[in-house]
Amino acid sequence: MLQANTTLACMRLCSLLSLKMSDASSFMPITRPSFLQMLQCESGTIAVLFSLLLPILAMGAVGVAELAEVMLAKSKIQSYVDAAAIQGAGEFGVDQSTATVERARLYADTMAAPLRLRWSIASTAAVNAAARTVTVSLAAHRASFFGSLLPPGGWTLAATATAIRTARKPLCVVGSRAGSEDSVTVTASSEITARECVVQSNANMTVTGAATLSAGEARASGSASGAIQPAPITDAPPIADPFASLAINVPLLCGSTFVSIGGGTTYLKPGVHCGGISLLGNANIVLEPGEHYFVGPSLSIGGQTSITGSDVVVILKGLETAQFTANSLLQLEGRKSGPYAGFVLIADRSYTGTVEISTNNARKLLGTIYLPNADLKVKGNNRVADQSAWTVIVARNIRTEGNARLTVNSNYSSSTVPVPSGVGPPRDQPVRLSQ
Repeated sequence: MLQANTTLACMRLCSLLSLKMSDASSFMPITRPSFLQMLQCESGTIAVLFSLLLPILAMGAVGVAELAEVMLAKSKIQSYVDAAAIQGAGEFGVDQSTATVERARLYADTMAAPLRLRWSIASTAAVNAAARTVTVSLAAHRASFFGSLLPPGGWTLAATATAIRTARKPLCVVGSRAGSEDSVTVTASSEITARECVVQSNANMTVTGAATLSAGEARASGSASGAIQPAPITDAPPIADPFASLAINVPLLCGSTFVSIGGGTTYLKPGVHCGGISLLGNANIVLEPGEHYFVGPSLSIGGQTSITGSDVVVILKGLETAQFTANSLLQLEGRKSGPYAGFVLIADRSYTGTVEISTNNARKLLGTIYLPNADLKVKGNNRVADQSAWTVIVARNIRTEGNARLTVNSNYSSSTVPVPSGVGPPRDQPVRLSQ
């Protein structure tokens, strides 16, 4: 009450002081206000004004803080959809199924999880197969302060990103057997290293013991377990045999027949080599450029034997066993032309056994190893294919044992051996955001 009376008195006093003396006869002497009265007048007015403005200032500060939080949330969800679209488009080169769409959506949804403390989040994703694009969207909503009056209904944010995928990581390893078993298996202390390309298992991918698998991308149609880097994608659709249409035709007539060779150097011309083939001792076989068909009940390369060749493909048919063991040297570079260009080792579709490489000297296998209905087993204490510019493996099952080190390189441009269509390097532009 005292403050109100003081304020009223001050207002009257200020009004009197502002009057003009227009009529001297009507002039009434006015007592000059004291300094204390003026000070009380001013401080009281300021206090009243401050008490009136304080709620407005507080509301403004709250509004600024809320707007800053909303803008930060908007920036975050945009970054989430950008990353998810790029991730989804990155997979699109390998997998064009609805699984890619769902993984892209979940990727964005998972990143947005911290915002759910205050925001409700909805995520969607879509693939345009014709345009080779993946679009990811996030919508966020929460009530605003002041009972969602400002803005009316609360805050609603939306962010969308579309990425186009015209390239992919090269596909370099496919375990083609489907079902509940493994089609890529790494055991004991062995390794599979394919750091720049895709390793695909159409069934399970299992790494046990001290074994490791390192890939540019690891995918399994079933489960994946063990030391796999990066984290594998599971429940991925199987990849169809990229060479299913390849005609593997073995001529009927034998060009040469032999049972065993124990020493010396033999130059083999392209053609059909028949019989149970056993290379022992210090025998050296040089394959001349072309297609070499080994037809017989067995192929055994062991001892200190070497089998070498450039611009060649070895095609196996009618075998019960195929082994490269001991200290034998296996050094082959694939065909550069013809129907098998890009291939270095092929098993006829009738062969359902195992091609075993346990030699210490199989460090150059440049080209594609294609065993459509057979297994590839690499075992021992050896390095395989690590000196090849590039290697591609498509087999029913791929298995490493012991201390074997299987290396799948991807230096495609450094070799004159062409890469068959369906695998290998991207032939177009990398992934990018299109909007």
